[in-house]
Amino acid sequence: MVNPSPGESPDAFLAIKLTLQSNYSFSIDIQKQDYSIEHWEGLFTANDDTIILGLNSDEPQVYSYSGNHNMLNLNGVVFTKALSNSLAGIWSSVSVSGDDKHAQDIARMDLILQPDFVFTFRVSSSEGSEAIHSGVYYTEDDHIVLLYQDGEHDATYTLDQDELTLEVEDGDMFAVLNRIR
Repeated sequence: MVNPSPGESPDAFLAIKLTLQSNYSFSIDIQKQDYSIEHWEGLFTANDDTIILGLNSDEPQVYSYSGNHNMLNLNGVVFTKALSNSLAGIWSSVSVSGDDKHAQDIARMDLILQPDFVFTFRVSSSEGSEAIHSGVYYTEDDHIVLLYQDGEHDATYTLDQDELTLEVEDGDMFAVLNRIR
């Protein structure tokens, strides 16, 4: 979150970066007007409308929240999820291989990753059949998870400039995709 009026804020901060991990750890970095960083990290828990930060601290902080796939409203403060790398774009397969029978049937794979964490995934077989899935995705460390109405795909990824490599479940599928845009 970027402070739109840092001079008018009683805390005089420029920006706040909040990171929530799937292992229930969090970190908060507050950039002050003098560009120093105040850091806080710990454990959190959450239910449908409340999040508690700092479970392992002397003074846990309780907040109400709401959100969607790329925004979090924490007691009225809105955080927007941002990609940590240049993963967003339109990708098309150069090669698809793997031990899984379905991987061997794939002739082409296209993946659109939008910066707002919405994706479209299209797979075409050598016989001409096609499957298209749309949904939301998230990344954590070297994992990308595509969530859609009837399922999900979890893969590890590496990104080297305009080449995206996806690997699913210990070699079941291995795909190299090039950035189209």
